[in-house]
Amino acid sequence: MAELAALGVAASVLQVVDYGTRFLTTLYQVRRSKHDFLNNLQTLHSSSDNLRDAQHELQIICHSGSNTGAAISSLAKKSEAIAKEMLDSLKRIEENSHGRKRDAVIKTCLIIFKEDKLKSLESRLTEVKADLTFYLSVNLRATARETLENQMQMLLEMRDMRADIKAMGDASSASEIQAGFGSLAMEYLTGGLHERQKLKSEFTDALIARIHHSEAKALSDSSSIQLSPQRRQHLEQIFISRIRYDTIQERELTIKEAHKGTFRWIFNENNAETSPIGFKEWLASDGSLYWITGKPGSGKSTLMKYLLQPVDESSNANRCNEYLQQWAGDRKLTIASFHFWAIGSDIQASKEGLLRTLLVQLFRAHPDVIPLVASSRWESLCLFNEDPRRLSLDELGDMFRQAIKHISTRAKLALFIDGLDEFDGDCNALISLIQECIASPIKVCVSSRPWTEFENAFGYYPRLKMEDLTYDDITKYVVSKFEANTQFARFQKLHPQFAGALSHSIADKASGVFLWVTIVVASLLAGMMAGDRVEDLKNRLNLLPSEMDELYGRIIDSIDPLYREHAAQLFKLVYACNGTTSLRILWYADEVDFLERAIDEDPSAVPYEEVIGRLEDMRRRIVSRCRGLLEVHEQVRTIREQCDPAKIDGGNVVYLHRTFEDFLRRPDTQQRLNSCLTTPYDSGLRISAAYTSLAKLWVRSNARSKSGTRYFQLNLVESLDHAGNALPSSRCDVVRLMDHLREQCAGLCCYTYKEKRFREPKGTWQSKLTWTELSSYRSDPNQEFLCLAAVLCVGEYIRAKADRRGLVVIAKRDPKERLKLGALGWRLQGNPELLKVPLLSLVRLTDTRSASVIKLLLDKGAKPNEVIKQIGFRRTTAWEELLAGAIAIVERSLKEEDSQVTECVHLMLERGAKVTVGTVQRAIKISKECEVPRHLTWMPVNQHQYASVRRNASLGSIYTQLKVMKKDREALFRIT
Repeated sequence: MAELAALGVAASVLQVVDYGTRFLTTLYQVRRSKHDFLNNLQTLHSSSDNLRDAQHELQIICHSGSNTGAAISSLAKKSEAIAKEMLDSLKRIEENSHGRKRDAVIKTCLIIFKEDKLKSLESRLTEVKADLTFYLSVNLRATARETLENQMQMLLEMRDMRADIKAMGDASSASEIQAGFGSLAMEYLTGGLHERQKLKSEFTDALIARIHHSEAKALSDSSSIQLSPQRRQHLEQIFISRIRYDTIQERELTIKEAHKGTFRWIFNENNAETSPIGFKEWLASDGSLYWITGKPGSGKSTLMKYLLQPVDESSNANRCNEYLQQWAGDRKLTIASFHFWAIGSDIQASKEGLLRTLLVQLFRAHPDVIPLVASSRWESLCLFNEDPRRLSLDELGDMFRQAIKHISTRAKLALFIDGLDEFDGDCNALISLIQECIASPIKVCVSSRPWTEFENAFGYYPRLKMEDLTYDDITKYVVSKFEANTQFARFQKLHPQFAGALSHSIADKASGVFLWVTIVVASLLAGMMAGDRVEDLKNRLNLLPSEMDELYGRIIDSIDPLYREHAAQLFKLVYACNGTTSLRILWYADEVDFLERAIDEDPSAVPYEEVIGRLEDMRRRIVSRCRGLLEVHEQVRTIREQCDPAKIDGGNVVYLHRTFEDFLRRPDTQQRLNSCLTTPYDSGLRISAAYTSLAKLWVRSNARSKSGTRYFQLNLVESLDHAGNALPSSRCDVVRLMDHLREQCAGLCCYTYKEKRFREPKGTWQSKLTWTELSSYRSDPNQEFLCLAAVLCVGEYIRAKADRRGLVVIAKRDPKERLKLGALGWRLQGNPELLKVPLLSLVRLTDTRSASVIKLLLDKGAKPNEVIKQIGFRRTTAWEELLAGAIAIVERSLKEEDSQVTECVHLMLERGAKVTVGTVQRAIKISKECEVPRHLTWMPVNQHQYASVRRNASLGSIYTQLKVMKKDREALFRIT
């Protein structure tokens, strides 16, 4: 086969590249280590036979007029010339080395290979590698589109020639092979090479990059790639798993089930006695949008969950299917849904979470559209079983729009999106996305509170208001709860008139808020169990406020005085965790000796049974102290996770409802909780100590695993972040805790410092420095930890540990480099003896604590304009770095952060930060070196929310604005 012959030529070319790389490395070592040079030169001599064989094969191809193609023939000629030059050079060195001493041999090498000749050879090898990458990308991509029989024939012939292609095993048909054709071809091409793994990785990365490169998309779309049905299904599952996230179903599981017999009205026929709902009619018609709205706590999410549940256990069809199918007719019906959750994880309240959740459902229903909407990613998977590039928010958005477009041509699509008011972003952007959806022939049902933004956008579409329709549902709920209580049955016999009217009294006062009803019913039943008289129950009902905020206050006041302080502490802990945390974190934070336990206890040594006992104790405390205002939601875990002590978290502790979070945010509520405390309570320090314990757990029990490292990093960041919220009076405890965490984690080096914080175009997080440059330094984990503390704004730790200039020496020149390069060689590379970082340049300007940390550093003596030498002759100042971060934020219109950025810039200007054209130019250049704002690149969390279209800052506008700010303290930092 011509394709296989061409791959054989490529293998010979790769032999030349492999040998040439080692050849150059050896000759470059002549000035560094004479001993290593001679040893490596001997190795080159002993392995030159393989190079001669490769040269011989390339010579034959060059002179035989082979039909392998013009491109590969040209590449063969270039490679053969390079191989001949290297072999001739080795021969000259060998001829001049007989009986001569080491220094004479080295002198001969220096004469034969002057620096310009080495650079020329290096340039030619680089060109050959680039040409080979281009050729292989075309060849492999074209072959993948041939029939399965042709692909299998090639693979079998490759296996016959190279028995070390392990991924094929004994497979005899395409359906038995799970490896990608590209991966198998790379196994064949790199077989027997000295740098096999390195070259295989380099070329695979380069080929994937070329697939993604816009200029390389001349081939037909990736849907034409030929795969066996089994392999296609396997790759579809891999692709969908890359989009899925861990908590994708969590919100739906936490929504309360609709009470039996409620919400039946949603499918009733319209009549004169009821308000026109029109929901059933909307489902069956061509109507594009329906809006479910209502007061907080009125049951909107419960209704949305009810609509999407199966009619009965024997059917997979949800309650809307019957009517939606009338609209769909003969076409396939596809339904996808998402529930925003403000008190869940960040992704559950984000646009990214919305897109990922909907895409997972759409791709499961229509896997055939994956190659059409993610052509490059699908091709990478098909060829190499991997696609390492991270999905950006923009790409997810494009993928979603394309999926809608393709699916709507072959099926009828209905989307249900719950809780628009819980979206943590710009409501107008979310509304625009929904309006974009309904411009296609699809249906969208949304629910939200009646905010002005949604009223303006959806007010003209069919809608219903929950509180106008749930009176009977509330009555049914109350009656069923009362009738299920044995004490009420006795009470009803004694007071039939009052008992009969009680359900209607509750429904009248509820004003349609189901959440209010559940709390009030629980209170009344508790009164009955306590033997309350009719008069007592009447007073209890009358005294309960009809507004939720007032009701929450009354519940807190009614907590047993013995438990009230502890309840306030628990509320403050959950509030400090932004509304959701694990039961295990809460147990550690709630302990009286929390700090000593975090420092002295080895969490990996705690027996499984004791971990379970701790979690049960914590659950009981929440139930007995918090009067239902906090709930524990169990998470779905695999049997393996349930048995792993490191992964047992007891479920999530969350608010009863989002309205309780709103209540806790009020200043008067915080004052109410503080009045319950007899001593200062530092929830920030306690949560930090809890995360320290979990970080230690992952360090000690899973330090070597990839998931262990990830969980360690997450707990490390959470510990530092919450330490930044500790009270000033806890300064000594913060320093003690952070020093302990630093000692525990120093050996892992799982955090990186400033020189590594740039993001390269292909999406991986890499250093701007080469590996050689980084290996020339010895890093100091202790100082790196201080840098991370600056990033996460741990003010008290910085106050205690930073020197007066606010500079940190993160790495020192490796003494071994002195022997290799000498002082002159080091200076010629432009590298400083010490790598220093100004802590001012590391502070995240989006952090609410950023201004206070910057002021702290300036007060300690940090100099905004002090020039810091960096690798490769680079020089910068803390002011230029900070200004670059400010520019990056404002360019992306992060309006909620503008006031913080402005304050930070003002602080620097007040302390003498220079405003010159050169300063602004350098800051703009730095701001464009990474795709996301520089202040974000330290964080192992989602950056996609910041990937909006940036406005390019002009030199003139920034310079002028800074001049204005120097004169006017009230002026904002903005780009015009």
